[in-house]
Amino acid sequence: MSGTNAGVSLDCPITLANECWKVPGYRYVTYDNSATTPCGVSAIDGTPAGICDRPNIKFTSWIINGVNVFAAPFNEGLDECGTPLLSDLAAILNTWDPFAGGWTVAVSDTCAYHIRSRALPPTGTDYGVLTAVDNDTGDVLTFTPAQTVVHDQVFHRIVEVDCQGQTSVRWMNSAGATVPAPNPTQIVECSVQATPGGRTAPTQRVRPRIQRYTGAVSSPNFDALPAEVQAVTLTVLAGAVRVRAAGSGSSTGGAPTAYGDDVTVPAGVTLSWGVDGDSYDLALDGSLLFTGTAAGSDFLVHWTEHTYTDSD
Repeated sequence: MSGTNAGVSLDCPITLANECWKVPGYRYVTYDNSATTPCGVSAIDGTPAGICDRPNIKFTSWIINGVNVFAAPFNEGLDECGTPLLSDLAAILNTWDPFAGGWTVAVSDTCAYHIRSRALPPTGTDYGVLTAVDNDTGDVLTFTPAQTVVHDQVFHRIVEVDCQGQTSVRWMNSAGATVPAPNPTQIVECSVQATPGGRTAPTQRVRPRIQRYTGAVSSPNFDALPAEVQAVTLTVLAGAVRVRAAGSGSSTGGAPTAYGDDVTVPAGVTLSWGVDGDSYDLALDGSLLFTGTAAGSDFLVHWTEHTYTDSD
């Protein structure tokens, strides 16, 4: 009996597993009333234009996934401009949105004040044009949305056995390059249809502000500012300043402090108000107003406020 010995070859390394994982993406849909901005287009009779103070209008359609979600035209008013108007409009969107877009008034460096949805999956509900007619002028008003999309970031987890029988794990990105393992708290399997929940705003930043006041003048009421004020500091340089503070966090005898409890602060004194910085959505609650008592009053007010931007 004769024969030959043939060597046995083994291709290695051997892939034991090739798993798909992703950092879920997100999307924000925005509407604006300031003509053409990165957050949307408002138009009057088809021409981009700012839309303000329309007290008597009829909303005729809001197209979502190609369908008008308004059961019938209805009359409504949009008051003033800026945040009052946008707040009215956001309330209408929240009332009629069958997909619960969670519409809120937001502010960014690129768009100033606008309406923004909650964090949505990168693809899905198609929000379209909102249309109304001014009952007094006949103007056709339209709001066309914009959106910011961050797509899923896909990774592959490769488990291999080399020619020496050693098992190893490596990660590859969508371009096929080997990369460090992603944060395990941020990834899900690619088959999971995750609804974004970790980012309630595109980017959260604290913006500093400062203003000097001289004479018998008043600061703005910080409770009335459209931004979320986080901290306020008053420094009296000369004269005296009257402080009005009436908030749910301040009390006298168990009741909210009234304006009758104003305090006069002399020169050389600095007072500060702030909130716990552990949560971005905390803000000062209640009126806070500073007024110089005489022509010789001189004081500084500086504060921080949260602002949001989709551009970072």
